[in-house]
Amino acid sequence: MLSTYRDILSLPGAWRFSIAGLIARFPMAILGLGIVLFVQGVTGSYALAGVLSAVYMVAVAIATPFLAKLVDKHGQSKIMVPVTYVHLVATVALIVTVYADLWWLVYPVTVVTGASVGSVGSLVRARWSHVAPTPRQFSTALSWESVADEFLFIVGPVLVTVLATAVQPALGIIGSSVALAVGAALYYSQKDTEPPVAKHDPTAPKGKVMSNPAIFVVVMSQLFVGINFGALDVGAVAFAEEQGLKSFAGVALGVHAIGSLSAGIAYGAITWKSKARIRFAIALSALALGGWALQLATSQLLLCIIMFFVGLTVAPSIIAASTIIEQFAPLSRLTEAFAWIGTLMSVGVAAGSVLAGIAADSYGAKTALLIPALGSSVAALVVIVCNRMLDPGYRRHQREVVETGE
Repeated sequence: MLSTYRDILSLPGAWRFSIAGLIARFPMAILGLGIVLFVQGVTGSYALAGVLSAVYMVAVAIATPFLAKLVDKHGQSKIMVPVTYVHLVATVALIVTVYADLWWLVYPVTVVTGASVGSVGSLVRARWSHVAPTPRQFSTALSWESVADEFLFIVGPVLVTVLATAVQPALGIIGSSVALAVGAALYYSQKDTEPPVAKHDPTAPKGKVMSNPAIFVVVMSQLFVGINFGALDVGAVAFAEEQGLKSFAGVALGVHAIGSLSAGIAYGAITWKSKARIRFAIALSALALGGWALQLATSQLLLCIIMFFVGLTVAPSIIAASTIIEQFAPLSRLTEAFAWIGTLMSVGVAAGSVLAGIAADSYGAKTALLIPALGSSVAALVVIVCNRMLDPGYRRHQREVVETGE
């Protein structure tokens, strides 16, 4: 199993940019939570902390595709190095303005913080597309990066919570900034593996990247997958509280992440014969079934067991989605296309959290846990109904280079 990962990491420069990218995208897993813990720790208000976190997430969602589009047009380091400097200054300003009680500045600074964080994960995946010579190796690379993401979401929140609650409230944000500064310095200095700016091709499809039906279907499905994720977080906490074990809510979420990490490792080690669109539909269908199975939970232990099996479907669905995006997106818009997945998923996470929160307050945890089932069911239905559109042979002219066989 490990030989497949060894093969891709032995590609020229691969392990160096992958590790650097892992460090640089720590903010993805910890900055939103870091803002909540910092603001609540300083002001004592969860409501205010939640509002600022929402402002941050909205800024991320709006700005990320725009930054990715600029990266595709001008290159990764040319755009993201100055943007990273802006982000680091903004995080310092956020800490200073909150401590100084300058709330008329806190909100715009939070917007800048979110707008300048970027999507390092999209940049790394685009770099893999440039480095990996075969579709098989690229699929393994996507699995590797998915495992890296799950690692961040297992370790990151625990680390930032300890730093912000046991040491100093601002340390979560400071830790995020240090990780980004170190990771970005290592990542953007590696010019040998940076994808070249795609030359203008008059035969390439015009218009917005989301005008491609296949990309639109995949990205919209991730909106509903995001609803699943956001609602699952809130629902798990509400369920644990009803069981009198609120402090153990993180255990269920950690087990869910471990399930996803395990599936991601296995996925990348398999030489798949089936098409990515078929794997995508199967993974989302399994995610939906797991969502409905949550209604069977009668104890925290049973919830953890179900959450593990639900987690097994997460990484395969995300990897398959990225594979399809790579098959359809023009090479000159690949980073932007990858960024849209994260953007719509983030919007879904926010919506799912709100919906599950309302359901939990009004009707209880079991009702809140219906939201993940509904979200994943819609995602699966969309992909199943539109599955034929996700075949690279269905609309070959939508891509500059079509890789078949996936």
